[in-house]
Amino acid sequence: MGRTRGSVAAACLHVLLAAICVAALVCSGDSMAGAPYPALHPHERVSSQPETVALPQPLSDALDGPVQVPGGYGMALTARVGEHHVHASWTYVDGVPGLNTHVDSWLLGLLDAAAPAGGRYRPAMALNAQQPTGQELTASAAPVQAAGTVIVVRQKVRTSGTGGTASERSETVYVDTVSGAVRGGAELVRPEAVPGIQSRMVGVPAQIATPVRQDIPVGDLVLKPSGELAVSAEVPGNPGGNVTLTMNAADAGAVLSDYGRQVLGQLNAAAVPRPATAPAARHVNCDIVPCAALTYDDGPDARTTPQLLAILAERKAQATFFMTGSNTAANPATAKQVADAGFAIGNHTFSHPYLTKLPIPAVKKEMERTDAAILAATGSTPAMMRPPYGAADAAVQGAVGKPLIIWAVDSLDWQSKNPAVFVPKVLKEITPGAVVLMHDVQPTTIAGQQELMSTLQAQGYQLVSVPQLFEGTPLVPGHVYRSRPVRQ
Repeated sequence: MGRTRGSVAAACLHVLLAAICVAALVCSGDSMAGAPYPALHPHERVSSQPETVALPQPLSDALDGPVQVPGGYGMALTARVGEHHVHASWTYVDGVPGLNTHVDSWLLGLLDAAAPAGGRYRPAMALNAQQPTGQELTASAAPVQAAGTVIVVRQKVRTSGTGGTASERSETVYVDTVSGAVRGGAELVRPEAVPGIQSRMVGVPAQIATPVRQDIPVGDLVLKPSGELAVSAEVPGNPGGNVTLTMNAADAGAVLSDYGRQVLGQLNAAAVPRPATAPAARHVNCDIVPCAALTYDDGPDARTTPQLLAILAERKAQATFFMTGSNTAANPATAKQVADAGFAIGNHTFSHPYLTKLPIPAVKKEMERTDAAILAATGSTPAMMRPPYGAADAAVQGAVGKPLIIWAVDSLDWQSKNPAVFVPKVLKEITPGAVVLMHDVQPTTIAGQQELMSTLQAQGYQLVSVPQLFEGTPLVPGHVYRSRPVRQ
């Protein structure tokens, strides 16, 4: 009987406490009239109360996982930066330079911050960097919504130390695919609504006035086409670390800013088509990933050039072909095959002479005849050139009318005609940002490409075209270029 009476008393106490809490909630309803979060009427409490979900793992992609965006393509980086072992993954989108520039700036900021004091991140730090050392830093930037003229990108950074400590922060940015404008997720809501959202992140109902947790960042907001709003943040003191507050459409609509309502409209609109970018011109930031530009002279050759194209396709690599006018005129179908595959093409003169030994009118004639042959075969006129033998003086530079792309690494493949000789030579001399000289008319050169490309990619190199290598560096007619300038 003693246990029964005790249980009854405990039950009565629970009922009494519950009644007191309900009375407090009802009586305090008017106290929120001037609160930063919109007050809710008593009959709205059940339907309007957002759900707070603690996530014991990194922010769950099950809530808002990456989505496929037309023109989107993924990138990845592993690097040793100071005391950090960095793993980064991100997505670029063709035709949206505002997004790509923003992601680059964000990544370089993280990498520079991880570099030793007083130093800056260099792409060489990403070569042969597979073995973990020191702190782990994982960063990602991936689209989680895309419609109309809006792409929503979530950026996440997680750091973990050797002692088992870890922290994670995230934010979202909203990119206008027409104007290129990039705005933070916090701009979706009115500033006066933020303290109420922060309170709810720790499970405090909006009707109860409590001190606001100002240390909770409100920057990761994902607005859904349905009007729901998910706010994710690392909440200090929360056992799981990360908390996601999901607001239904009614609650979210009450706090959205004018910009937030504009975004909601776009999320329910059809995607605006964007022109595709040629593979050789797709954005790659060679200040972030180690890049090398493989270039091939003297073609096209109807037998060897298609073999090289097949290897490049298999390795998913870019390259640049400096074609002679005579071989282009003799093999127009092969030249067109190179262009149709999306590779960059340059002018290598018509008859491969020493330009420094020719009168200027003859130099110009060599250029013009080659431009005409390449245009006839491919439909485009090359924007760059390479002087045969690298021979160019001031007079030649002034006459060619295009940037002169020389090289930083000469494979001498034409001399050795042996992959066992020229492949190790390239691997020994190459550094991030280098232009490499080879010849696609040599069967022995083609024989060494699979090994060369696979080894470079395994080391961490991104194999890019000359335009990609020098993106952001204007290529001026008459100027000579051998490698990408180092970021200052």
